Amino acid sequence: MQILLLVLIGLATLAVFATTTRGRELAKRIGLRDHVKGAAPSDDVRFLVDACRGDRREAASRVEAERRRFPELSEADHYRRAIRKVLAERDS
Repeated sequence: MQILLLVLIGLATLAVFATTTRGRELAKRIGLRDHVKGAAPSDDVRFLVDACRGDRREAASRVEAERRRFPELSEADHYRRAIRKVLAERDS
């Protein structure tokens, strides 16, 4: 019974940690992004980084610019808007 209680406490602690900024960044690093509500799909993240010629800082700054312009949108929407801008810049 005590082991079950310890397991439940551990899971609850992990669930709370996953909602923090550090928890979301850790999930991003280990590839669990698709499991977080509102998070950008891993394919979108990969596509944006590839579109920025592998420059993760440029990709992050593009997403941050969209986040500043449209704070009410989800992370997935920020990535999609950033991808659209990159594609539009390629075409022009």
